[in-house]
Amino acid sequence: MTPLLTPSHDLSDLIHDQPHPDRLHRQLLDLPRRTRQVLLYSRLDELPYLDIAQRLHTTVGDVEARMQAALRACCTPLLAGQNMAIHWYVKLQSPWTTASERIDFRRWLDSDGAHLSAFHATELQWRQLLAPATLLGHDRWHHKARQGLGLRGWVTAGLAMALAMKLISQSL
Repeated sequence: MTPLLTPSHDLSDLIHDQPHPDRLHRQLLDLPRRTRQVLLYSRLDELPYLDIAQRLHTTVGDVEARMQAALRACCTPLLAGQNMAIHWYVKLQSPWTTASERIDFRRWLDSDGAHLSAFHATELQWRQLLAPATLLGHDRWHHKARQGLGLRGWVTAGLAMALAMKLISQSL
């Protein structure tokens, strides 16, 4: 993980406008299942993006996109520049972030005071996601494979398919 830019003593200035943990928990519940999994692997298990991608059989780019979506869903309303701050916050967590990209980030950060505020707000949001994420992942469901249909589900699907084919053949 990239060290945070916000000193601990400055956090109290940012906390007053942040969402309540219950609201954050509800916002996390509203995310798609795979996005919640990515967030929990990253936030609770502190896995790097490559490990998350391998566990979920997806790409690192997809993991980054889902992390951005999770942060955007929880950072409402977005501050000016926060959309890009979220992009950079997630991007900087990747071990494949190049020196050139880090320089681009630094230029973006220095170009406007609002960018620094947006980045600080994003860092604070990340910190505040720990409690709701812990509540969401308390039973470690994100480590379990998704259940298949099972025998009953396949039998039902087969019967429905046979019925549909019979109806189609009768209508012709």
